[in-house]
Amino acid sequence: MDNALDQGQVLDVQQLLRLHTITNDVTKLCEKQLRDYLDAMAPLFRARRVLGEHIEGAGRESVAGADQNLAELRELYQRVAGRPFDLRRELPTPLESISTQIQLYEWEYLHEVRTENNYKTVTVKSPMTWVLCYPSTYSPSMLLQVLAGRQARDPDSVRDFVLRACIMNLLFAKQPTLTALFEGLRYRVEVRKSPQFGDLPVVTVSAPFRTMRPPDHLVLVATGLSGGKVFQEVLDLESARQMHDPLRDQVYGILRAQGEDL
Repeated sequence: MDNALDQGQVLDVQQLLRLHTITNDVTKLCEKQLRDYLDAMAPLFRARRVLGEHIEGAGRESVAGADQNLAELRELYQRVAGRPFDLRRELPTPLESISTQIQLYEWEYLHEVRTENNYKTVTVKSPMTWVLCYPSTYSPSMLLQVLAGRQARDPDSVRDFVLRACIMNLLFAKQPTLTALFEGLRYRVEVRKSPQFGDLPVVTVSAPFRTMRPPDHLVLVATGLSGGKVFQEVLDLESARQMHDPLRDQVYGILRAQGEDL
């Protein structure tokens, strides 16, 4: 995701600082709400719902299509297990049981900023878009450090992250009502890919309004002040003012069809 500031919008340093404060407050509100939703929805994230007895667990649990779902999971895992993860492609079953205590991690991407003499690579975080992850030793950010050789590599932990991302993707693919449920709660579900993760699909959920990245000169100022190489996008105030409400729009559609003047 690359939410650059729209042309015609102008920001200065003071406005950027104010927007960062607003963004942090709104992010805290949305993240708390989303975590509460995920806690309530935890049973819907049971991997056995789509893989049945191919996942370890007490008791028998037959699931229609479980064998086909496993075949699709194997195909995806084998496709993504190579570069950059360098994992063995075998996927013996039954698979280990996975906790449904879903983790949220900010989506991030790399952005090159032009300096006076060269380019500076900045890690940009999108504070209102989160990667949905089953519990794992590595967070997405930690795994990026491992792949870059800046942290020690534990092959089993890398495998767990990749496999669980594949299972999360399969879960949403086989349960479209799960996506519809999030949309009813005003949160948008998408499957994304990060260049650093190759072909691995990750499921993200976003707040009902956008964040944006200001012009590069402000990114340079902000990262220069902090002394780091990480920048956080800020809330697009206009998208918050015009927040989309799916239920309201559907009701308005019915009213218009009945000739009501809105």
